[in-house]
Amino acid sequence: MRNIVRVDGKERFVPSIETIRFELEGRLRDVEESIGKTHLSIRWEPMSKVARVGACITNYTWEPRMQVLERLVQFQQAHADDFALDFDIVPLNAVQDEEFAEA
Repeated sequence: MRNIVRVDGKERFVPSIETIRFELEGRLRDVEESIGKTHLSIRWEPMSKVARVGACITNYTWEPRMQVLERLVQFQQAHADDFALDFDIVPLNAVQDEEFAEA
């Protein structure tokens, strides 16, 4: 599900929210049991070529956070020539809490 176009004889990855989500969900699949329920919030800014990702996880302890961090950094490195990645890892239950949303 990668969008590839040819520019100046070279293949270039053209990101979209859907392709970014698809790839990140695939990268997190092997740690689903450890991190618990996951929600990815993704915003793509095509003019500045920046993907902003919020990874919300149920099991917000050290090891699961590190597993998500490792996969996000690998994703960032794999696409360093395509776009910049800005990301946060936050607890899913805090995002669902109305008091957190108001802060």
